[in-house]
Amino acid sequence: MKVPHLLAPALLAVCALAQAQQPTDPVAVFNRYVQAVHAADLPAVRALIAADVERSDYPACTAQMDNAACLAFYIDQTVVKPQAQINVVAIETRGDELTARLEVRSALYQKAGAERIVGSDVLRIADGKIRAFRFVPDFKDPATASFFASIGITPRPRNSQP
Repeated sequence: MKVPHLLAPALLAVCALAQAQQPTDPVAVFNRYVQAVHAADLPAVRALIAADVERSDYPACTAQMDNAACLAFYIDQTVVKPQAQINVVAIETRGDELTARLEVRSALYQKAGAERIVGSDVLRIADGKIRAFRFVPDFKDPATASFFASIGITPRPRNSQP
């Protein structure tokens, strides 16, 4: 089928617009985050982080970093640079809150003797942006507990919400 000459530019514009309008539901945003991590695409990860995101508790963040830069640095150091492979086991949502149960593999963990770690990414996502983000290790898993102990992190009581 041949498209009339004047109709082709309009169809291209509609397709481009449809691609530009990314879904903003929490699961779609989280899936884009995982894709960006797998592609080692830190700019794509940063584009998903809201400017007013809650501060990460990542100890390597400096006082000079704003909250978005701190979270991006944490993600870069823990999963982007180590080229982590995230296997999403389950996702639960409640409004703008998302909890993704994960199994994560990377050379970073293997170097410490753990084939993989398990835990949950706990996020608050609104308007297509990550507003809060943290990883909650599953310390009941021996490999995960061993890896985190090797870097000086042990279980501590904490609120389960982002």
